[in-house]
Amino acid sequence: MKFTNRQGKIRLYDGAGTPFYLEMIFDKGDLTAPLGTPRQEETLVLDRGVMDSNAHYIKGADDKLMEPVEISFSGMIEDTSITENLLDWLEQMQNGDSASPPQSSGTVNAHTLTSTKEDTQRDGSNNNPAFRDGKKLTCNLEYKLDGAADLVWHYYEIWFPLAEQSITESDEGVDIALKGYVYGTITRDSAFSAGTDVSA
Repeated sequence: MKFTNRQGKIRLYDGAGTPFYLEMIFDKGDLTAPLGTPRQEETLVLDRGVMDSNAHYIKGADDKLMEPVEISFSGMIEDTSITENLLDWLEQMQNGDSASPPQSSGTVNAHTLTSTKEDTQRDGSNNNPAFRDGKKLTCNLEYKLDGAADLVWHYYEIWFPLAEQSITESDEGVDIALKGYVYGTITRDSAFSAGTDVSA
């Protein structure tokens, strides 16, 4: 059996103790996302330029390890509350209150969002740093393919800059294209995380 976008769902999660999530049906089938996070570069060290038993690698700076990776997808927006909730969610990602962790100054369906920044550890031992700009909030994204054995990817600490999101109008409808930057870890399992539907 092959997977198709008809079997796909995407959820955005905030960072509350019991997170709020917004679920979308993945109708366009154009998700582009990495399967893992970057690693440090390796630099070969030779003995006076000669490859011998003294040759070894040294690990490069952690800048590469901490670089965000892109994630993007699009969908057709519909004349329902889900569209308003999605637009509110994206706007609140730019509207933090500079607390620790930052929360949205506005709401999504009367729910305040909590940033997920600092929730994961790219290096395996230190929480990822907070943004200097406390107005930037991150959220998590989970992508699920339903099948005999479900596949779910978890993308943590994503920032969606509002200036890089776009809508496109055509005779068939209006599409929204989303692009975010994953600052946290990336994992895979078989189920969505628990949470409370922000649309409820």
